[in-house]
Amino acid sequence: MSKRRKYTLLGLVLAVIVGFVAFHQVQAASHKAEFCILCHNMQPQYDSFVSGNMLAKKHNDANVTCHDCHTPTIPEQLNEVRMYLTGNFDMPAKQRGFKNEQCVGCHKVDDIRKKTASYGMSNPHEGVHNKDNEMLECQSCHAVHHPQKLNTCMSCHPIDWKVDSSWRMYLPSEK
Repeated sequence: MSKRRKYTLLGLVLAVIVGFVAFHQVQAASHKAEFCILCHNMQPQYDSFVSGNMLAKKHNDANVTCHDCHTPTIPEQLNEVRMYLTGNFDMPAKQRGFKNEQCVGCHKVDDIRKKTASYGMSNPHEGVHNKDNEMLECQSCHAVHHPQKLNTCMSCHPIDWKVDSSWRMYLPSEK
């Protein structure tokens, strides 16, 4: 094997090793909110994650990372890079919806129902509005980076249980 070929092969091996290490370092760092905020224009969401009384802060206190809930695909990540580099993004960032599957991966339905059993007939986790013993969509009431909303139930029913300051009653024209 020629000397040039050996150096080329050695260079390729080193490039692969450096690339592998760099990829894993970025991957490990990307699980931290401090990393996400470097590029994402979402200061209010970050602030709600590190301070305040939103569910995001409670998740942070429980050592939940951004990627535990937000798991973008490679094409989504590449699109986010494109949007950032071109400046083609919404400010503030649009509120994303989520499905119950994301929540019940960690929060067990039976535990939620037991915890809120004292709400009686107005317990939103039990009752006549649940179809086939499935709960309503969690996001109907719960928000992570924004105030939680009482509109869903209170649009028809008064509630007889106390909520903390992370809850808000929105005007009918608001989400």
